[in-house]
Amino acid sequence: MKRGISINRDYDYQGIPCVVIKKKRGKLTIPEITDTLHYGDQQCWVGRYVILLDCTEVTMGGNGCLDMMDEDPGDAVVLYQLEEGEPCPVCNTSLPPFQYCPTCGSAWAENGTNIETLLAAMQQEASRSIKNPDASEASRLAWYWSHIGSIDLARQLGLISEKRRQELYEEMRPLKPAITVLADTEGVSRHE
Repeated sequence: MKRGISINRDYDYQGIPCVVIKKKRGKLTIPEITDTLHYGDQQCWVGRYVILLDCTEVTMGGNGCLDMMDEDPGDAVVLYQLEEGEPCPVCNTSLPPFQYCPTCGSAWAENGTNIETLLAAMQQEASRSIKNPDASEASRLAWYWSHIGSIDLARQLGLISEKRRQELYEEMRPLKPAITVLADTEGVSRHE
């Protein structure tokens, strides 16, 4: 943390807990704010925050009615910490989970994941979408070939062997839709 910058917990005028970062001289920059949150006080401030921007008349100069008599040479910023599942300090609606997707439950972070777990999760999603009775034939076919493409990409990047690619193809074979979708050729000129 830079010299002349301080950080502490406080409450705003509505009594909502916040974090205040102050700089004795000069204006605070976004890199200074993030560095303070990352490295200040043995990294106890690490987390997700919202910055409330003050774009009121006072910040534009205004008509002078609200100007402060003694101008502080420093700067301060008020941050609101975002906690998973808690209400947002701005809109007061519940925040989505930061760790897991609310739809499928998969972890957002790559903690402990490898190519096999990623391919398995993608296969599970492709399988679910292919088996969806409300899905169109074109959609089912697209999901199938999309997953085959991801297997091919994993092989091209050297993340799986050719033998493993063939095994994954075989796992997908029962899911291949037995349909053919004709391309829409309306308005296409053909030269015969």
